[in-house]
Amino acid sequence: MEFRTGNLQLMKDWNLSLLANLIRRNPRISRAELTAITSLSPTTVSSLVAELIEDGLVRETGVGESTAGRKPILLEFIPEGRIALGISINHDGIRVAPVNLLGKPLYVYKTNGNLANERSIISQVDRGIEACIDFLKKHNLFKHLFGFGIGVLGLVEGTKSRYLLGDNWHTLDLAPLLTKYKGQLKFEIENDINAMALGETWFGQGKEDNHVLYVYTGYGLGIGLIIDGNLYRGAFGNAGELGHVSISQGDHGDLKCSCGLTGCLGPIADGAHLMLKIKEAIENNVSTSMSLDNLNFESFLEAAVNKDPLCEKLLDELIFNLSRAIISTINLLDPGLVILGGFFSNPNHLASERLIGLIKNNSIASYRDEFKVFTSNFGDDSGVIGAATLILKNVFDFQITNRYID
Repeated sequence: MEFRTGNLQLMKDWNLSLLANLIRRNPRISRAELTAITSLSPTTVSSLVAELIEDGLVRETGVGESTAGRKPILLEFIPEGRIALGISINHDGIRVAPVNLLGKPLYVYKTNGNLANERSIISQVDRGIEACIDFLKKHNLFKHLFGFGIGVLGLVEGTKSRYLLGDNWHTLDLAPLLTKYKGQLKFEIENDINAMALGETWFGQGKEDNHVLYVYTGYGLGIGLIIDGNLYRGAFGNAGELGHVSISQGDHGDLKCSCGLTGCLGPIADGAHLMLKIKEAIENNVSTSMSLDNLNFESFLEAAVNKDPLCEKLLDELIFNLSRAIISTINLLDPGLVILGGFFSNPNHLASERLIGLIKNNSIASYRDEFKVFTSNFGDDSGVIGAATLILKNVFDFQITNRYID
């Protein structure tokens, strides 16, 4: 009898998840349309929709057109029906933001973080959490807070992350944060690039695709891989270390990576090493419009567009080496969609256009009309949106738990 009861509950939760996702993806949909799409009975649909409304996730949003009979009442998700705090910790800094069910940050706390100082990181993240909680309380939204998602750089193992800075390994243990808020809210921790990939498939450019390659190009390099709609983590949860792919034995073959090997992509094509090359050129009096006061990727791109010889040369090398690695990954994994995040996420910039052109024209997938290469439309918010998605997807995802099979 317990199994039957559990089975009925399982079926109900499955149908709730089905309707929740349909309403999320189809704003202003009617109960009649939900009935037609799902083949559930009108009574079942009405009952489940009523539950979603009572739970604060769905609302009625007006009346639709009808050719005969009563006009249908339209439904939509309440964006702030659930909110998750997205916490992003990586080379680009620390960001914390409350994110709604549309994947929109409502407020963003941001600061530079010293990744070599564990105590400093924990302190900054804690300040960000408190700032976001204050924001939610001020706007009467705290009661909708569902949990915290944390996207952190490096190799994620439970509450800890291990990552290389220079030639040294550093450990970040997030347990103090979990202990402080234990019992109040859910926590999920994931590699930052994996989290960004999830964010794209739930709220961004990858919503309609089940095979997605997300490529992050920043002060570090990484990929997030979605296979059959699910995030692929690898045997030990560390898949996607694009910066440690070996591609060069030529002019750069003697460059030693922080992992101890030579020929890795990171020292050739990530933002941190690019800035080091420019810094070294400035110190050696190489002619360039760059200075030690504006060592950032935006200034570098601007200088390259303005025909700075050093920056033009470095940009050509950067795009070439990145494209080779991305094309090899595409040929190996056969994604239907590639999303570029980080430095090359501006679709209108010449550098992004060049990189996309090389990828499209030189990968095996280029002969398929369905193959697409897009840039992320999240900008600097990719990290917090992805981290929040770790929590928000549970609002829509059907999860089998032990209570159904006792």
